[in-house]
Amino acid sequence: MILDPRLARTWFGRDTAALLSYPERYAATGMQVVQVDYPIIDMSVQWESQGREVLLRVDATDYDYRPPSGWWIDSSGEPLLGGTGMIPAGGGFQHESNPLGLSRAWFCFPGWREYHDHPGHQTPTWASLRRRAPYRIIALITQLHADLNKPGIQVV
Repeated sequence: MILDPRLARTWFGRDTAALLSYPERYAATGMQVVQVDYPIIDMSVQWESQGREVLLRVDATDYDYRPPSGWWIDSSGEPLLGGTGMIPAGGGFQHESNPLGLSRAWFCFPGWREYHDHPGHQTPTWASLRRRAPYRIIALITQLHADLNKPGIQVV
């Protein structure tokens, strides 16, 4: 595995610049920037069927080589756990321990680290997606927000 911390930081800056430069664009669609501080992004995303927001944490450590990781958090930054009646489940939103063995929700969608680390999801590979615009951080967050607001997403 080849990791370059400077390259990861550079790509993170490139791919999050619009969040910092034009936060109003995202706020108008139901996504509010809470914090962007390499390698972490915290966003508040509107969960329309629940009539409330849910906090998303994205960790882009090693972004030059690996996809970002994401999970739901509470206002203090702690992972939200299944069974609390606070997090989404279904349609790719997983509420049980993730493939990395961490007790937190995870996203079973291409472009997210846990998806690509899951033994059952080896294709498409991250290497085949990482340079494509739909798999950059902002696009992944935007798609996650859209998926959150599709029918069939439950609360656990």
